[in-house]
Amino acid sequence: MINIEVLANDALKLKIEGKLDEADFQKIGANVDDLTKINGTINLLIDATAFEGWSNMKAAQTHFAFVRDHQKKISRIALVAGHEWQHWVAGIVSIFVHPEIKIFDADGIIQAESWLKNKKMAA
Repeated sequence: MINIEVLANDALKLKIEGKLDEADFQKIGANVDDLTKINGTINLLIDATAFEGWSNMKAAQTHFAFVRDHQKKISRIALVAGHEWQHWVAGIVSIFVHPEIKIFDADGIIQAESWLKNKKMAA
């Protein structure tokens, strides 16, 4: 499940809890598409501290397709990781995608939000 919170007119906070399914990415896609129609690109704060994987392989494939199709609409991603493997995966993914990604430890939600806001002001 993903809870979506609008942080600003060009920033979303995504809190991932449990396992993700295909419908989660339809929900995110609609929010990202709406904001990017207005702003061009947006920033994301992703709280993955309670992320437990995907409900099935189709959900994982939908996630990867979402990243492929939406990555150019995202300027920056602040990822709050709950597991060491998330640091590794995000580091590898950052090589191949458009957004600037900064990874924070599980207790770094405030620093992550601050980083996004400071980057936004500097841009």
